[in-house]
Amino acid sequence: MKKLFSTILFASFTSILLIAQPCGTNGPSVCTPTGGPAGGGFDDPNSIPCVEMGVAYDYSIQFSMFSTFSFQGQHNVDSIEFVSLNNLPCGLCWAVNKVNKRYAANEDGCLRISGLSNDNAGQYQLALGFNAWIDGIATAIPVSAFLSNQAGIKLFLRVKTNGSSNCPNVDTSSSANNLTATVGCSVGINDLNAEVSSVKIAPNPMTSSAVLSFNADKSLTYTMKITDVTGKEIESRILKATQGINEFEIKRNGLPAGIYFLSLTDGKGIIAKRFSVSE
Repeated sequence: MKKLFSTILFASFTSILLIAQPCGTNGPSVCTPTGGPAGGGFDDPNSIPCVEMGVAYDYSIQFSMFSTFSFQGQHNVDSIEFVSLNNLPCGLCWAVNKVNKRYAANEDGCLRISGLSNDNAGQYQLALGFNAWIDGIATAIPVSAFLSNQAGIKLFLRVKTNGSSNCPNVDTSSSANNLTATVGCSVGINDLNAEVSSVKIAPNPMTSSAVLSFNADKSLTYTMKITDVTGKEIESRILKATQGINEFEIKRNGLPAGIYFLSLTDGKGIIAKRFSVSE
């Protein structure tokens, strides 16, 4: 977790976000911290027991809060507040061991997952939304779960079929560019990799304008959104794509220099790319 933001300047993403229900009360009675992995972060995902379909689940994931991160420069972390945890298998909920859900740098904590799920077997990549206080600044920086993968968080939960003794290892070979995790609650958004390929933004970085190009498997209408690194929406517009190669102009429109994310969705799936604006 020390590397929470180390890849945000380099990663593009395909992200799946379904809001998971908090279990209710947070506080010391939820779980007991025993120490996260050396160097910070969450427990090794392969050490987290599988959820078994139709069987009550209750497990506390240990973590240690990071102390620094690189986010448009190197910063010292004062504290982090958990806000949301998305894409849990349907029927499960979460809680942490502090009432205010806020942890100081290097502080140990635990995240309890409990409930009963009949969701599909597979691995689920969870997405954490949080507020970050850095460099002694009194105002928190919000980091939405939409950017969780770019922030370098790799938190997985596995579901196995009822009665199965097989709990396969998590496949972490997929990079921040493409998530292969199953979607929570079986009604979520799938990625667009099957119908959209060769997504490019050029030039990147751009100064005044760039071209978004992609190959579409079929003619379809997509919504394009541009967000900044905090998840704030900058622009949204409808793109009517035809089968084959498509090109659309992206104008700077006064955007300050920095890192941005462009997402493309058909309402069922989402894929996106990182790009930057320079002077």
